[in-house]
Amino acid sequence: MRSLIGVVLILGGLASIQTGCAPDAPHDNPLDPHSPNYRNAGRLVGKILTLSLPYVGISNALVTIEESGSAQLTASDGSFAFQDAPSGNITLVVSKPNYLADTLHLNLPVGGSIDTATHLDAIPQIMGAEVVTTKVDHWWPGPIYSATVTAGVTDPDGQLDIIDSTVQVTVDSLSFPMDHATGSNYKVIIDASQFPNHDLQWLVGKQFTISAVDHENGKGESTPFYVSRIIEQEAVPTSPTNLQSSSASPVLEWNPPTVSYNYTYQLQIVHIDTSTGIQAVAWSLPGINSSYVSFNYPGSLGSGTYYWTVTIVDDYGNSSTSREASFIVP
Repeated sequence: MRSLIGVVLILGGLASIQTGCAPDAPHDNPLDPHSPNYRNAGRLVGKILTLSLPYVGISNALVTIEESGSAQLTASDGSFAFQDAPSGNITLVVSKPNYLADTLHLNLPVGGSIDTATHLDAIPQIMGAEVVTTKVDHWWPGPIYSATVTAGVTDPDGQLDIIDSTVQVTVDSLSFPMDHATGSNYKVIIDASQFPNHDLQWLVGKQFTISAVDHENGKGESTPFYVSRIIEQEAVPTSPTNLQSSSASPVLEWNPPTVSYNYTYQLQIVHIDTSTGIQAVAWSLPGINSSYVSFNYPGSLGSGTYYWTVTIVDDYGNSSTSREASFIVP
């Protein structure tokens, strides 16, 4: 009996030893976290496209995975590819200057792949923004000052994407809506009475900006711009004036302004219908050299009552117009 028990114990021990020395099963499945080939990542590809038809790829858009900080720029067709994007929940941020940024929330399975696409809203773009000042002198009620602001406002997603009522110019703390003229052109004429103390000089040194919003709430804004000059001086008509009789081809004469900057003249003759008071421009000529102090009207005016003005215009478009000088053609 004693020897039999010993054999059993020995055999049991051998069985125990053999079991303890058996090797582990191989872990070569890349989805197995214990495998040396395991990658806690997946493949993320996609395209960044325009918002409007036809959908076109947007190049050089910055695509960033927030969780890993990985980033790349899209190719010419708007495509991007992250071969080792972190698996799980991913926050993908897409941005590009002049576009409204977008954020995508994705779930990338381990070892899996996602092919995604998103459309970026192009924000309104403002070009050629400028302000010019105008002084128009009158015998009554006196000089009238105004500022004219113009700009081209476009949207790569189409002109209809712009909300016209949002296009405005802001100067200091004041904002003025701009009118949609033609095409992409917007304009507003602001009378000096709308400024503090009713004084156009208040604009000097003030920063102007133009902004516009589209239907996706993307807001575009111009670079700041400023008033270049307010012209107070003016040329003074000397002949014909004060309802003098004149030939049908009058010689218009004036005294030049005393200014040191470059400018040109613009002459204008207006016909007055004395029975109705209706006034109509009979002739206008811009771009006359500043060396002139007289100009012979090149046509032949009909009999009636007229007045003429001379305007000086600087290189930036700022202007100052003289008082009316009246004459009669018998």
